[in-house]
Amino acid sequence: MRPDLGKQFQLTVVVVGFFTTLQLLIVQEWTRPVILGRVVVTLAFSLACAIRYWWVILLLAWPARWFRTLLLLLAWSALPVTAVMVGNVVRWGLALAVLSAVGCITEIYNFITRQWSVGSAEVSASLKSVHVIGAAAAGGAAVILAGAIVFLPSWLDVIIPVLVIVDFARLIMMIQRHQRLIEVGLLP
Repeated sequence: MRPDLGKQFQLTVVVVGFFTTLQLLIVQEWTRPVILGRVVVTLAFSLACAIRYWWVILLLAWPARWFRTLLLLLAWSALPVTAVMVGNVVRWGLALAVLSAVGCITEIYNFITRQWSVGSAEVSASLKSVHVIGAAAAGGAAVILAGAIVFLPSWLDVIIPVLVIVDFARLIMMIQRHQRLIEVGLLP
């Protein structure tokens, strides 16, 4: 597949996944303030995922590989499922745990397939650390969510927003890191 078609396909998956999630969030019955809070948190997380994927897909050449495509489709299928589950805190947490596990597997796959080996040594080192941090963050979130589902389900409405805030901070740091590399001419 041509690289430009691969990027178009990946961006299409992100856009369709995001707007499907948004539509499913809109049709939820917001009869209780806690549901509205979960909708807002899920929307924020979906937006962070869309920005992250959009940024990285446009930034780097991602060769079309079947396993990476499967992971991309799994992630953007899990987000709409998360939107549907906002009415039940345990199912909502479980959907987010599964999504986090897919994110962890994606980062490990990108690391193993050396997606970080691009350009100069400085760029490669930066991208390599992004994959390691991403795998640790997503894996940690999956473990925290799974533990909370089993041992502290009543705390999920607190734990999940905290994890989303941490994820947004990680997203901002990743973009700032890449932006510095772009400014000094090391990335396109």
